[in-house]
This record gives sequence, C-alpha cells and structure tokens, in this order.
Amino acid sequence: MRNTVIISDAVREGQTGFSKKDIQKRTGVSWGTMCKIVDSLVAQGYLFARKQEPSGRGRPMIPICINPASAYFIGIDLGASRTRMLVCDLNFNTIYKNEIPTPYYSGEERFFDWLRWVFDTIVNEAPMDRGRLKGVGMSVSGNVDHETGVIVSGGNWGVKWGTNLPAGGVLAKYARVPVSVVTAASAGVLAEYHFGRWRGHSNLVTVGLGVGIASGVISNGHLLVSQPRCPVGYIGHMLIPGNQHICTCGFRGCLESYSGGEYLAAVAREKIPDRPELHSAAALDYAAENGYPEAIDILTTAASYNAVGIASMIQLYSPDALIFYGGQCRKDGFLFKQTLKALENVLPQERMSRFEIGLSTLGSLQSALGGVRMAYEKFF
Repeated sequence: MRNTVIISDAVREGQTGFSKKDIQKRTGVSWGTMCKIVDSLVAQGYLFARKQEPSGRGRPMIPICINPASAYFIGIDLGASRTRMLVCDLNFNTIYKNEIPTPYYSGEERFFDWLRWVFDTIVNEAPMDRGRLKGVGMSVSGNVDHETGVIVSGGNWGVKWGTNLPAGGVLAKYARVPVSVVTAASAGVLAEYHFGRWRGHSNLVTVGLGVGIASGVISNGHLLVSQPRCPVGYIGHMLIPGNQHICTCGFRGCLESYSGGEYLAAVAREKIPDRPELHSAAALDYAAENGYPEAIDILTTAASYNAVGIASMIQLYSPDALIFYGGQCRKDGFLFKQTLKALENVLPQERMSRFEIGLSTLGSLQSALGGVRMAYEKFF
C-alpha cells in the first residue's frame, strides 16, 4: 500500500489521540517522509490537527484526526441475483446503501445503460459532496481482468466466457473518477481482513456458498487477486468425479453445477419432480432440517462436494480463520452444518485444529465494502 494509505489507516486507528510521533511509531515510515505526508494531507483537508491546551512543560502533543467528510468512495457489488451499492466516507462510515435485482444479461448496450443508471442512482441519493468522490470499487460475480477492468464472464447472470465487457473503462469515463474492478470473492476477503471478526489476521480464507461457490484469500497479509488465466479460489469449478451436471462455464462436473443454489433447484426438479414446493435451495434446506429423506440425500451429496473444494483451500493456504458467507450459510441450516461435518471427515483433526471457523459478520454488503476499501487503497 502507498504511504498515504498507511498513514491514514494509522490515524484512523488512533481515533482522536495520535500525534506525529505515534503515527511514525505505528507505521515505521521515516520521520521526514511521514511529516511531509501528514502536512500535505492536513493542507488538503483530509486530516486536521486538534488543538490542545498545554498540560506541563515542553511542547504539547497535537492529535491528528481524520476529516470524514473530506473524501468518499463507492462500492458496487454486482452479484448473480442482487446488486448492492455502498458509499463510505474517509472514516469508512456508511452514508448510503441500497440493493436491487441484478438484471440477466441481454447485451452490452443494455448492460452499460443499466450500469450508468446504477451510478446515477448512487450519486443522486447519497448525502455526499460529488466533488469529493475519489473513486469506485466494483466487485463482480464472475471472471474479471483486474488490470484492465474487463468483465470476462459472469455465467450465473448470463455473461458467457469471452464477452469481455470493459466495465471499468466505461464507468470511469462516465463517472469522471477512477474505477477498480475485482471478483466478488477478492473484494469479500479484503473486507473481512479490514473490517470483519478476524480483522488483521494475516491468513484468511473465505468461502461463499450461494448461487455460485467461490473463495477468497489473504495470504501473509496480502490479497491474492484472481485473474481469468490465473484464478484464485475458483473452487466452484473444481472437477468432482461422478458429477454429470453441466456448469454455466460449459464444463461437466464442476462442484458448483451440483451445489450452487440454482443447480440445487435443478437437482430437486430432477430427483423429486412431484414436489414443486421443494424446487429451491432454501426449501430443500428447511425440508432436510425437518427430516425429508430426498432433501437430506441431495444436500448431503452437495455438502460432500463442498468439503472437497474447501479442504483444498485450507491445505493450500493454511488460514488462521475460515469464514463462510452467502445465502446457503444459515447457521442452523442443514447444508451448512453438513458441510462442516463433511469437512471434518476429509481433513485430519491436526489440520482442523489449526484454524477457526465462523460466519461473516459483515452481512450482504461484504463485497461492496471490499470494493470501497479497494477504491480507497488505489485512489486515495
């Protein structure tokens, strides 16, 4: 991260009590460089020095504080079924949030018209000074070329591989602020690292169980950003021997093509066609919880598939914590509990004992918050 971000983070951590000496001690940035950056941020209005009356001999400590309303960042999380919008100030206080359905892809022109409308909605409804908007972080359910801001595909919302939507460039030109685009899984684990229950832990793995199945990684304090030809955490597209279902990616046997939310509904239609009330992932989960044999069978298989993908991430990245999120991660739900049970059957106890397991505390705005953080790190 750049020194402006490192120093601003330190001031934020100190809340209202950090002096330049405290900042230098916390960040390790050389005294001269730190003073130059702090003075510049104060001059631009991003930080301010709180005056204090002297309480003894010597020069009084001058606390440095964040000016929250001096900068704003937008997070847009384009999910397979829902799109979440978030605006935060420089203190990461939420000043606006919203949620709308994600339209199924029906062509580039309509998509970009919709994306511009999403941005206009945020700007028109959020209580912020438009001139202080510094950047947009966009997270996407799909494959993203982070370096170019191109959405390569989004199978669960209708974008075929190779469609190559230049979302970052188009939105940046329209919004007149820089835009960063990452996968939803990358944004989600970044949010967990900075704001979640295991905040600051150097090694984290997140697993999203929902319409799609994905995983994000913080390794040794660094975000591993997934790229189309160098994927990180794409456990939903691991080959599961014996699974004959065809995935949205076009391949047969992907984990997601059985265990993903829409696919579970399809499996239910296939195996219990006479029970239309159970033809959804949520209905299956409640039915299994209440002892319905066919639902138990379907979800037990899904859990065993989930465990294969999750165990691979654990063995690859040795996390301090395994964090679950998504629509299929209901704490007392059958599929979630069965997935944990299956994971214990796959991994030996000595490996299971090395990390904690829990649910995300960030809710549905997790990836949008990660988008905000990404925009802050890149554009502040």
